[in-house]
Amino acid sequence: MKLGRNSKCWCGSDKKYKKCHLNRDQQKPIDQGDAHKASNAAKSKKYCSVPDGLKSSCKGKIINAHTVSKGSSLQEISDSTNHVLGLKISLGNIKKGNGTLTPEKIGINQASTFKGFCAEHDKNLFSCVEDHPFAMNEDQLFALAYRALCKEIYAKGSNEEVLDLLKESDKGKGIIDQLFTQEFASSYGLGVDTAVKELAVLKDKFDEHLLENEKLETCHLVITSETPCPVAVSSVLCPDVDFRGEIIQDLANLEVVPDCVIFNSFSSDGKGFVVFSWLKEAEIIEAFIETLPKDDMESLKNAILRFFFSVSENLYISPTWWDALTDQQSESLTERVMIGVNPFQEKNDAYLCDDGINFEGWDISSFTQINL
Repeated sequence: MKLGRNSKCWCGSDKKYKKCHLNRDQQKPIDQGDAHKASNAAKSKKYCSVPDGLKSSCKGKIINAHTVSKGSSLQEISDSTNHVLGLKISLGNIKKGNGTLTPEKIGINQASTFKGFCAEHDKNLFSCVEDHPFAMNEDQLFALAYRALCKEIYAKGSNEEVLDLLKESDKGKGIIDQLFTQEFASSYGLGVDTAVKELAVLKDKFDEHLLENEKLETCHLVITSETPCPVAVSSVLCPDVDFRGEIIQDLANLEVVPDCVIFNSFSSDGKGFVVFSWLKEAEIIEAFIETLPKDDMESLKNAILRFFFSVSENLYISPTWWDALTDQQSESLTERVMIGVNPFQEKNDAYLCDDGINFEGWDISSFTQINL
């Protein structure tokens, strides 16, 4: 490529070539400090996630809101030092682990938090699940789904600094690596923008219900265990395949808004609960849920654990349970973590299917279908 110094750069930044990629291979590479700075900036955004119609009632500072209850859930699975295991996702940690991520200890005060609600709305919206035993009532089911959805939007919308860092990560590299890096950054940015827009469509419907302008018709699958689930999670997913390995929606088709499922795992009153929630109109998700092996509690348990580790970054693990796993079990779950984290790892359509690995230390007792 031969560009004039004052031409627009080939990478699409709209900067002049001389201010962007000219002599890029001779520039100082970004270091771990730059990566930490970008990560911290992404986590420092503060706002209340309620709809505009409720902004006037915001009170108190923006808090570190827990997506998984600290008292009833994280405390239940923490070790004697009040730590759980979680994923600290960064380029530095992936490099340190030779291309993999191993769960690390996180204090329960920091686990699962985000700066996405003011003190007033965090209390008003979620006290029904934080301060009362889980009874599967409408308010609790809505609160669980709404908080997970707001966290997902917060996380996706905070990626601007990470994207900027990614675009700068070709400094000191040759032209081939520069081309590859900028192509990947462009695809990553498009994916994040698309995901934010898709989630915003779903949140608008939840917000209408919150404002009491429109009834929200949702369905739920509630799975119960007599002891806490060793993995606490709160996430949103637009699934591409089901638990049988069948493709159910084409996520590459940006002209269609895909159906999403919201899922939470938590403890209440000493019991464990896993809740899948989705809009009643989302027929693809209902069909997705139907492929869970609900006729066998052992198979259902293994399917849920495979699912959690394969699709969620916002998950927290009992150190005691993790330490009791065999090498085969822990390695299989670590490999699953990288399915969603490593963009260069090929994802097999059968990644949610039974792989023959069974897990101990948790047993499902029953499940309840609501509005199905």
